[in-house]
Amino acid sequence: MAMMWRPGKASRPVLALVALLSIIGYMLVEGLPQKTRKPYYKEKVQAAKLMARGIEVIKRARISIFGRIDTEHDPLATGMIGTGLTPITSNTGILAAKQTAANPNFAAVLVQMYKRAKLKEGDVVAMAFSGSFPSLNLAALVAAETLKLRPVIITSTSGSNWGANDPELTWLDMERLLFENGVIHNRTVAASLGGEQDRGVGLPAEGVRMLREAIKRNGVELIDPPDLSSSFDLRMNIYREEAGGQPIAAYVNVGGGAGSVGSSMIKKMFLPGVNKELPTSERIRDSVITRMSRNGVPVIHLVFVEKIAKTYGLAKAGAPLRVGTGDVYAAMGYNMFLVWGVFLGLVLAIFVLLRMDLRHYGTKVTGLWGRRRPRSSPPPGPPAATPPPAVPAGDLSKLDPSN
Repeated sequence: MAMMWRPGKASRPVLALVALLSIIGYMLVEGLPQKTRKPYYKEKVQAAKLMARGIEVIKRARISIFGRIDTEHDPLATGMIGTGLTPITSNTGILAAKQTAANPNFAAVLVQMYKRAKLKEGDVVAMAFSGSFPSLNLAALVAAETLKLRPVIITSTSGSNWGANDPELTWLDMERLLFENGVIHNRTVAASLGGEQDRGVGLPAEGVRMLREAIKRNGVELIDPPDLSSSFDLRMNIYREEAGGQPIAAYVNVGGGAGSVGSSMIKKMFLPGVNKELPTSERIRDSVITRMSRNGVPVIHLVFVEKIAKTYGLAKAGAPLRVGTGDVYAAMGYNMFLVWGVFLGLVLAIFVLLRMDLRHYGTKVTGLWGRRRPRSSPPPGPPAATPPPAVPAGDLSKLDPSN
């Protein structure tokens, strides 16, 4: 059976054209990215708006109590920045960290952290607040309520510099105002003095008195342990009782309150953000945060605020704030409409070019084949020689002309 030869691959010009089109498509996809929304965008915006509303409530309260806002230390006039030093100031604080935290978009960060910890509606979340970071307290609370979690809050009432360290406007006072204005629907169930040993050790007697008064006027149960270890036991019992038989799904620690982290060493062992495992160290000591982690409870550790802000693309201290800005909401990614357009365009171009190229080669080969002679025809060559004439029998003289 006759066999016909066909080209086995595309020509070089076609391959070069396909390569050129591919490079152009790649440059278009890489050069024209678009912002793509991250998961839970709607919940993040909702929580951030709620936090912004809460900040406005505290701002009005600060103006009402003190007559003004210290714009030298609170340049954006958020009202969330306290005073340098007061009788209820527990330790030193970094002003830039407090300014960075006063950003409503931190509520969106907490939404993302809760989702990373795999929390779902109705889960019980134990929270340890302090007066050091009222903005983070607010962010953690509104994010939890946005996702319909069940927060159980214990507060260390004293705070570091520039936190909720004004005796007339402690975190418990802020929390009550937020509750009365409908911003939040959960409040602290128990509070300690905070500071060293979680008992206000090192604070002046006037400061201890002011803290006790703040706890009393806000109708919160006082935790007054004889020592730090007892404080851990009391807090764990309160969390279990308030959970009402439900497992604790996560533990949120804000700042470095001794009643929660025990010591600054333990505070540094846990990473900022979500911690799903206990740090592996023989030096780690007893505390509420370590007990929770040992029990398999994810720990959301809100410390080193500026590092968290950088991780999630939030504005630096003093930068203008607007809800919905930051990498926590969206990131630059590929324009999928363009990606699919380029892909389908390349597929179509390759199909058309190869079809045209093969048809051209096929026509060329067919023409060459048509000019060939069939195998059954004898090949051309010189004419056959004429045979000599036949000699009659017996006439031998004609065989030799010399005879």
